[in-house]
Amino acid sequence: MASTSETGHAVNYNNFNTLIARATGYGIRYNPTNTLIQIPNLQTVYAAVGTGIQHVVQYKPGWSNAINARQQVFLDMEKFATRIINAFDATEAVTDAQVKDAKTALRKIRGERKSKKILNPGPDDPIQISASQLSFANQVLHFGELVGMVTAEPTYAPNETDLQGANLVIVLNSLNTANQTVATAEQPYLDALSERNTALYAPKTGAVDRALEIKRYVKSVASITKDEYNQIAGIKFSRPKK
Repeated sequence: MASTSETGHAVNYNNFNTLIARATGYGIRYNPTNTLIQIPNLQTVYAAVGTGIQHVVQYKPGWSNAINARQQVFLDMEKFATRIINAFDATEAVTDAQVKDAKTALRKIRGERKSKKILNPGPDDPIQISASQLSFANQVLHFGELVGMVTAEPTYAPNETDLQGANLVIVLNSLNTANQTVATAEQPYLDALSERNTALYAPKTGAVDRALEIKRYVKSVASITKDEYNQIAGIKFSRPKK
């Protein structure tokens, strides 16, 4: 689900509470047959929205910190891969075909890094989060292919310590670790987003759709005056943009 801003979710949450208070204030005149908008059920939904928002706040920092740490680890990986290929190409026994295969792996890495939208996922967009995770996983795969190619060549033994096979394996492991840390932090955050979005925006049962139903019902009650209805008519609710 595409996102509104965090402010938008909080506004919906607070406005839903205001709407419940207004409906409660009508007393016995507020008596819908629709169970979805009866006061006890509205209060249950309000509590569910609050819990969802709290869980997003709870799990977002761990995910954001893991994202930032991974970004740093991956930042210079493309340039480093280029250095590896140059060192590989400079190795006397390495053939043009081997270098061509290594450059193919580099092109794949660069291809995965092309989209800034994927590499910088919106913090409230599960689709982009999943796309970003796949992109980084693919980069690890392609870098691993490159490391496998060069370390399989017995004559590849550069004097530069950071380009030597043992260090390449260390770098590859660090990329895997950074990506796995994000994946571990990601699931509870995605679950929290789903929990909050379901409570707020699920068709018919979400707080926003219930709020609109409340307004329609109140407008139909003859004993509730126009001025009283106007007190709730202006309470705004927004939906996530598609």
